Amino acid sequence: MRLTVYTDYTLRVMMYLAVAWPTGRVSTIDEIAGAYDISRNHLTKIVHELGLNGFIATTRGRAGGAMLARAPDEISIGDIVRMAEKDFAVVACHDTSVAHGCRIFAACNLKRGLARAVDAFMAELDAMTLQDAITVPTVAAGLLGLTPREQPIKIARSPRRRVAG
Repeated sequence: MRLTVYTDYTLRVMMYLAVAWPTGRVSTIDEIAGAYDISRNHLTKIVHELGLNGFIATTRGRAGGAMLARAPDEISIGDIVRMAEKDFAVVACHDTSVAHGCRIFAACNLKRGLARAVDAFMAELDAMTLQDAITVPTVAAGLLGLTPREQPIKIARSPRRRVAG
């Protein structure tokens, strides 16, 4: 399964904001785009959607920008991926909105196996928090170009959450 570029960029935005979280700093779209060398236009749409879905808080104006709406250890990677990724159909015949023309669909058990695989994939992402996604925040801060004054303090890692199932 391959996630879209949109989801990749969404995860990058969230990881950037997680690195900045302990400092309380607000980050701009231009800063994030520059840190990753990706399009500002792509990030504008992503930041807007993240704000609408309550993952980040945004402010407009001269001192505006974005920051996480809650702590990185309270944000599931699975929740972020579900917001960003619009289609989890692994093969075309699993997309109920499109005619697939598969002659053996009614007798095919592959759809159940692939559905279980997607469920297992998402369960793994549900168990991982945004904080878990960054192994060493101070190294990440340096790689993202955050100045030493803005580098976050090390966050204590939260225990891995269990997913019922």
